[in-house]
Amino acid sequence: MLDFLGHYAAWGPVFLRLGAGITLVVHGHPKLFGPQPGPKGFAQYLKSLGFAGPETMAYVVAIAEFVGGICLILGFLTRLAALVIAIEFLVIILKIKWSKGFLMSGGGWEWDWALLTIAISLLLTGPGRLALDNAIHTGL
Repeated sequence: MLDFLGHYAAWGPVFLRLGAGITLVVHGHPKLFGPQPGPKGFAQYLKSLGFAGPETMAYVVAIAEFVGGICLILGFLTRLAALVIAIEFLVIILKIKWSKGFLMSGGGWEWDWALLTIAISLLLTGPGRLALDNAIHTGL
């Protein structure tokens, strides 16, 4: 019945990129630039969770989210950004939220799971239409 939508399949990743990219930029910006939590505050949070090298990890995560989100929005280095984001959210799920269960209402990992699955989808499919990756590959 909805077979005609198959013609637009290459647009699916665009919506995944925009949804995840905007979300990541919004969450990465305060971690990277502050004032709340800022890199120092975020590092303290990571230290309280027992992460080694929390200052370094704070910058790694903040840059992954902010720059990775921008890359997804633009469709630039999409698969690399998706890989980094997938690794980040896999770590979040397994090291921080697994014991809290799935549902967000209990502090669980359902939202992190959604972002992980989006990142894996983009890793596998690529950027779809309207992406800088496509312009680079076609020589535009």
